[in-house]
Amino acid sequence: MTSITGSTAPLHRRFDEKDSLRQIKNRYLGMREDIADQVKLLQADECFLVRCDEFYKAGYEDWHILAAIFNFMLHLKNQEIGNLLKTREDRERSKETPKLLKGSQYPVEKFLATEMEMHFTVHALTCLMRYGFEPRVPAIASEPVIKFLRERMRHFDLDIPHSPMFARPPGDWPEF
Repeated sequence: MTSITGSTAPLHRRFDEKDSLRQIKNRYLGMREDIADQVKLLQADECFLVRCDEFYKAGYEDWHILAAIFNFMLHLKNQEIGNLLKTREDRERSKETPKLLKGSQYPVEKFLATEMEMHFTVHALTCLMRYGFEPRVPAIASEPVIKFLRERMRHFDLDIPHSPMFARPPGDWPEF
């Protein structure tokens, strides 16, 4: 049996396209205010747009790219405020970090480094939990998670219709 994704594995019983699209919409809405200034800076940089060409070719949608930017900015902001996320208190305090992102801008060069790619994995793991899956071990290999999301949850097939935000010329945030 072949699924919509071309895989022989059927879609997971928890897959719900309507719920997935609702979650994608909520991610756009949740990130827009916090990272809009950084996104504008990145959209104006040709090197970053070239990098995004590769992300698009790998199957990433704008909401994946934005989530990686958001997660990387959280990481940078936590470093900036000295929150090393080593203790339970640090991790609790980090829940307030998103509120500190609004108006923040980091040099584009940081987003061109390989460190940014780690945040796609962070995003995939976060999505897995939002879909209701619970990791049983603290460290999870990213490849099986991404394969599962791609083949069984259509994670890389869905987006809210809009012009690509990191194309030439860059599109805008989706309208709702």
